[in-house]
Amino acid sequence: MQAAASQLGIQLEVLYAQRDPLQMVKLTRMVAQRPRKPDYLLLVNEKLTGPAMLSIADQAGIPSFISFNQLTPAQLQASGLPRQRLRRWLGSLAPDNTMAGSLTMQALLDEARQRFPRGTPLHVLMMAGDRSTPASTERVEGARQVLAAHPSARLTQLVYGEWERQRAQQQGLWLLQRYPQINIVWAANDEMAFGLEDAITRSGKQPGKQVLVSAINNSRQAMRERRDGRLSALAAGHFMMGAWSLVLLYDYQHGQDFASEGLQLQPVVFGTVSTAQARRFLQLFADNDFSGIHFKQFSKFANPALQRYAFGFSALLN
Repeated sequence: MQAAASQLGIQLEVLYAQRDPLQMVKLTRMVAQRPRKPDYLLLVNEKLTGPAMLSIADQAGIPSFISFNQLTPAQLQASGLPRQRLRRWLGSLAPDNTMAGSLTMQALLDEARQRFPRGTPLHVLMMAGDRSTPASTERVEGARQVLAAHPSARLTQLVYGEWERQRAQQQGLWLLQRYPQINIVWAANDEMAFGLEDAITRSGKQPGKQVLVSAINNSRQAMRERRDGRLSALAAGHFMMGAWSLVLLYDYQHGQDFASEGLQLQPVVFGTVSTAQARRFLQLFADNDFSGIHFKQFSKFANPALQRYAFGFSALLN
């Protein structure tokens, strides 16, 4: 995100709330009360805090934009669509998290058919992030849709790891002891996947061998584990949502309104990561250095001939 900001001439300030909903609203209010307000406020609808933050920004006269987690239908019913009741809410950009859930679950089941003897019962453990954040609930929905179409695979348990490695490990140890037949583990992010892998190892089994594990993210550890086969399935692409949001705001600032493609954008950014793609990603973006990406090539203002925004994961590897 900082690499995109630098190339686009944007002065970027990032504030961290550590997934604390009260802190998110508090930080938004603090920014809104500054004598010198930012030109734009980029927000995340984590723990369903979006409407409260959007309202604060709107009252302060700060144009705002939602990234990563769109408002839920219930939230939209209360707050209205972008540029309506909250006139300074410009729009939102979020990945298709349902797709991420379905892609990773399908990849796990496909790998299980190849790795396990024919007719092996598939016992699935699913670990969501939390019960309210759209990224969590939508990923679970996508994974469940795939499971429902595969009667040979049975959901043993769905638990909530709060996105944390340590909590996932603790839950995993207990669940694997109670359900030793578990041979497929689906996780809504990479940190929980790592914690579950720790638990699998401590139970005397090997991730990627006796128990297949999936994750969603682009961290270097996730890419290394996908390259090496420890992770049997990985989806990535949403990590660029912050950068893509800056591209949209850059265009808006320069008179190229992204509204021509919609105000609640949900581009296809997720893709499953093959071992070869993981290897290339690690080569291209050593030390998480994304400065080699030419972000202006994705801007309609900088490229008048560009018809549609192309924010997919595969585009980054080309």
